Amino acid sequence: MSKVAIVYWSGTGNTQSMAEAVKAGAVNSGASVDMFTPSEFSSSMVSGYDAIA
Repeated sequence: MSKVAIVYWSGTGNTQSMAEAVKAGAVNSGASVDMFTPSEFSSSMVSGYDAIA
């Protein structure tokens, strides 16, 4: 199972909706997904994920 980080920022909610759609697609493909805002995600976390969107 792959581990995916989705990093997004949304001012009006539109980008958050798209990030949630990406998450749903990844989960349906068998991935484990974590979602973060840019302030929550750091470069030290990159190696913990197989993919970053």
